[in-house]
Amino acid sequence: MKKHFFTSILSAFFGLTVALAAGPIDGKWSGKIGDDYALTLDLKTDGNQLTGTIGNANGSLPIKEGKVDGTSFSFKTEYDGNVIPVKGTVEGDKMILSVNYNGSEVPGTLMRQGGSSSTATATRPRAKPEETEVWDPVPKVITAGKTPLDAPSDAVILFDGKNLDQWVTVKDKSPANWTVSKGVLTVNKAAGNIETKRSFTNYQLHIEWKIPEKISLTGQSRGNSGIFLASTGPGDAGYELQVLDSYENKTYSNGQAGSIYKQAIPLANASKKPGEWQVYDVIWNAPKFNADGSVQTPAHVTVIHNGVVVQNNYELKGETTYIGQPQYKKYESAPIKLQAHGDKSEPISFRNIWVREL
Repeated sequence: MKKHFFTSILSAFFGLTVALAAGPIDGKWSGKIGDDYALTLDLKTDGNQLTGTIGNANGSLPIKEGKVDGTSFSFKTEYDGNVIPVKGTVEGDKMILSVNYNGSEVPGTLMRQGGSSSTATATRPRAKPEETEVWDPVPKVITAGKTPLDAPSDAVILFDGKNLDQWVTVKDKSPANWTVSKGVLTVNKAAGNIETKRSFTNYQLHIEWKIPEKISLTGQSRGNSGIFLASTGPGDAGYELQVLDSYENKTYSNGQAGSIYKQAIPLANASKKPGEWQVYDVIWNAPKFNADGSVQTPAHVTVIHNGVVVQNNYELKGETTYIGQPQYKKYESAPIKLQAHGDKSEPISFRNIWVREL
């Protein structure tokens, strides 16, 4: 390859654009290509577009179709009727080039003039604050409750102290037959579990519950109930957030109030004394399944008990079970279920239950 031919390549050669880890590439670069031929580049970037010139002592030419992708770049230049593709990368203040001429790759190396603090930095386009502003979509406007306990305007009211119109008995889907009195819902253990008529996927749940002041017995037999965040079948099938008197009542840690039953120990015991109302605020992200029933995304739950985070985006291992290991079972959406536990202690109560679909 003759020297004048290489200088033609050089003059038809390079215009770089790349977002460099050590600094912008705008400015001048100089170095050599092929058999020790000098080359100078004058570059300017605009987003992922590259413009500029390449040259040597014989003159300079514009670059065309310049593109940047991370620390890699490409462009074309034209000399004497020949289109010459160029590609390369930037490593710090060093530029590695490759020119394709008639099927042959000609390598080269250039250095940033003045290093990373050269005029390339001075000529970098100034960022504008509006470049990172997102105006659409606009969040819908809702009216928040007067207090954090009150339902916002977009909530689905599941129990407002008046009736059980939103609930059915799990075993036969007949009207729910728990006791409603003075704005409070009390478990009827003989009637069995109840669940919502509606099914849900992802949601924010607010529910208040109370252990009777004069509760009897101990351990798992003391004020036991549960909130099944997804009721996937009869009985206790689903994903249970445990309800229990855990105020000075010893039991296994993954079965106390605030636990995801027999899966996740609560991060703290925030239980109040029997006779005092307690609050669960729950963020439930339901599992997603593939067509064959395999798990695409596991379920996640965050639970705030009396203002204290006790489950922090916990990833469930499957449905909660009394005996055996948790496993997932495919479902699309599911009701929320309240448990009528078979323990012999006095029945617990609920009030102010609402949910926001997410």
